[in-house]
Amino acid sequence: MSASIPARIEIPPFPGGKRLAVTTSFDDGVLQDRRVVESFNMWGLKGTFNLNSGLLGGGKKIPPAEVAALYAGHEVAIHTVTHPWLDRLDASQIATEVLEDRTALEDLVQYPVRGMAYPFGTYNRQVIEILRSLGIVYSRTVENRDPCFPPAEPLAWAATAHQFGQHPEPVAARFEKHLATNWSGVFFIWGHSYEFDDRWDAFERIYRPLAGHADVWYCTNIELFDYEAARQRLVIAANRATAFNPSARPVTLKVDGRFVDVPPGQVTPLAAT
Repeated sequence: MSASIPARIEIPPFPGGKRLAVTTSFDDGVLQDRRVVESFNMWGLKGTFNLNSGLLGGGKKIPPAEVAALYAGHEVAIHTVTHPWLDRLDASQIATEVLEDRTALEDLVQYPVRGMAYPFGTYNRQVIEILRSLGIVYSRTVENRDPCFPPAEPLAWAATAHQFGQHPEPVAARFEKHLATNWSGVFFIWGHSYEFDDRWDAFERIYRPLAGHADVWYCTNIELFDYEAARQRLVIAANRATAFNPSARPVTLKVDGRFVDVPPGQVTPLAAT
């Protein structure tokens, strides 16, 4: 039987052809993260946790020795060493706050730390350029935007909403509306786990409805950027018979309506037989 060349090959935005992606971000590395991680692990949600290495172990902060085990399966990201207003510092201090935080966190988790969230949400053009020179892939702001991904400037990345955001409706209701329509995109919620002190029922009302949906990819912030980079690198042959994936992660194609995963580092035939 002769092979049939595909008429249409699409590169869906998320693995497995999922329609939506859900990602979250929590700042400051406080003890309340323990409860967030425990719940997320039960529900199948993923979190990115932005830590100040110079403040760990003090007051109500997670001890350094606990970081690797607690956040395993999630993402640890930069929040600077001491949580300063970066837009008030000179170039050398900005670089020191970011690079020393990255180095200290990498010593704890034993993988490259490439993401960040801005302390107080403040930044300027100088901050962005310094982060770019240090190899930081993205940095989350405290701004909100929908759609939020892919951002025009990854180092000024706005989320969908703060966890207690009410506009145009509360987070859970907004997500349900997206889920019930043909909307496709990233639903990105951020906040601090200490905001749930004495009201953990609110935490469950906000986050549990996001979990357990077959059409949703649950990912960390860096996984989102890494998958998008892999999508952009995928090479589809001009004759549509094969695809080559030069990246280190599988990428999903939609080939005449059927989903095909292209393994990393391989050429995959796309013609139906």
